[in-house]
This record gives sequence, C-alpha cells and structure tokens, in this order.
Amino acid sequence: MTAVAVATVAGGWLPPYLWRRAVEPPDGEFVIADTVHDKNRYKPRNTGNTPEPSSPRNNIILCHQTVIVLVMKKTKQKNSKDETSPWMKWAYVGIALLVAVAMVGTYLAPIFAEKPTAQVGGSAVIGYTIFGDDGRPLITTDQNLLESEYKKGNVVLLTQRLEMPVGGQVSSENIAPIPVLYPEISGFSGFGLLGFETNAISVGLVGMRQGETKLISFSYGENNLVMNLSEEDATGIGLNFTETTVGDLIPLGLTTSPDITLGGEKNSSPALRLGKVIAKDPDTMTIIHRYGSARVTLDTITG
Repeated sequence: MTAVAVATVAGGWLPPYLWRRAVEPPDGEFVIADTVHDKNRYKPRNTGNTPEPSSPRNNIILCHQTVIVLVMKKTKQKNSKDETSPWMKWAYVGIALLVAVAMVGTYLAPIFAEKPTAQVGGSAVIGYTIFGDDGRPLITTDQNLLESEYKKGNVVLLTQRLEMPVGGQVSSENIAPIPVLYPEISGFSGFGLLGFETNAISVGLVGMRQGETKLISFSYGENNLVMNLSEEDATGIGLNFTETTVGDLIPLGLTTSPDITLGGEKNSSPALRLGKVIAKDPDTMTIIHRYGSARVTLDTITG
C-alpha cells in the first residue's frame, strides 16, 4: 500500500482532496496533515523560521519526501527479516537432526551394549562343527554347511545345539555321546566326543560373549588315537578289508564301561567315532580317529 502512495506522489500531481502538507510544530519537527478540498483550511503556524508553503506543489514535494523515508524504513525491516530467515531454517534442521540421533541412539544402545561373558562354573548353549584332523567337517549344527558338503559328495552328520558347562573338566578318556539328527544311525548311542575334546571346548568357552564364534583346537598329548587292524579285526567290526582304501572314513564304535554323557546319564551302548584310514598294506590297515578342532558359537549363557 505504501509503494502505491509513493508512485502516485512521484508522478508530480495529487488532486486537492488528497493533499498532504508538512506542518512544522513548535519543536521544529515535521508532521503530516491531510487537507480536504480547501488547501487553506489548515495552515502551519509560521514561526518565522519556516516560510509558509506558497503552493500545493510544495506540499506535494514534502509529502513525497516523507513517504519515501517511510518506505525505506519498511524495506529495511523486510530485508533484516529475510536475512535471519535462513538461519532459523538451519536451526530447525539442526534440532530435527539432534532428535533423530537421540532416537537412533536409544534404539541401538541395547544392540551395542557390552554383553556378559561366560564364566567358569556357568553353563552355555552352543552351536558347533567338529573338524577332522585334515580339516574336513564331520558333524555340525549348521544346516547350510551340511547341504554344501553333501553337494560336494562329503558325508557330514547333523546334530543339535549342545548345553555344556563352562570351564568344566572330565576324564580325558570319557566318551560323551551327542545326538545325531541326520542321517539316521542305528546301533550307536550317538556321535562320540572324547574327554580331550569336551574339555577343550568347555575351557574355550570361558570369556566368550553371546554370538561370538571361536575356533578351538584339540590336543591329545601323548595319545595319538591310532589303531592298527588286521584283516581279521576289520572283518570282525564289519569292514570290508579288500575294498577299503586310504582316505576312507570308517565308522568305529567306542565305549568304556560305563560311558558318562554330558548330561550325567550312564550309557552302555557304543558311541559312533569316525576314523580315517591313513595307511594300508596287504595285511593291516592303520586308522586314526582324532579330530582337529571345533568351531564353536556361543548362543546363550544359561548359568
């Protein structure tokens, strides 16, 4: 609205009923007064310092200058507001980012929080894969690994997760049968782990966190777990001596009297132990049945 008034004044003419004239009050400051029809109706008091306007043109000029000042002030205020506007937008964006970061941090805090470790005397549920001395997987809880090995033509047994003590120790000669889910086996109490192996796994669990995976090597000391079988001995346990070759896996039934399982139950049935033929001549074959390592994943700390 002010801009229109300026354009009108700048045109150099105003009708008498829109005349605005400058009046100098006693303190010397100019004010604006409207005149209607009669330009002589309101006259400024002449103090002697300011001459009386002689024509409407003078009034128009004064009005023009005064309005210009008002427009400039208004424009300046608008520019000032425009200059601060981008900063306010950035402030809003910053606040929104802080809120988003706080929400994400609250959500992720439990994920990245430090998890408890398995302690001696406790117990844990584990997933695992037992590898032979040559690195071949023998039994696993990992179905993907099972399928992959079967596609390669390798026989791998499928078992279930195992709950066992953390840091526990049993006799090295103990045989702990663990269940076999696939393929179905008969005549065995399960897949046999020796005390050497269960002790190594149990000690290896100490300090592990939930979800952590560790490769645990087996050590047998002076026990090389090697047996030599004559043709008669091989035939006695159901092996075909003639057709067996070096590198074949041989099912062995191991037992002590009595076996002590990981759950504490006694078992008199033999446990399945997979041996590997490492040498053969016309009269004997040599079979090794020690394992190389276990890849263990701690699923849950239960005690």
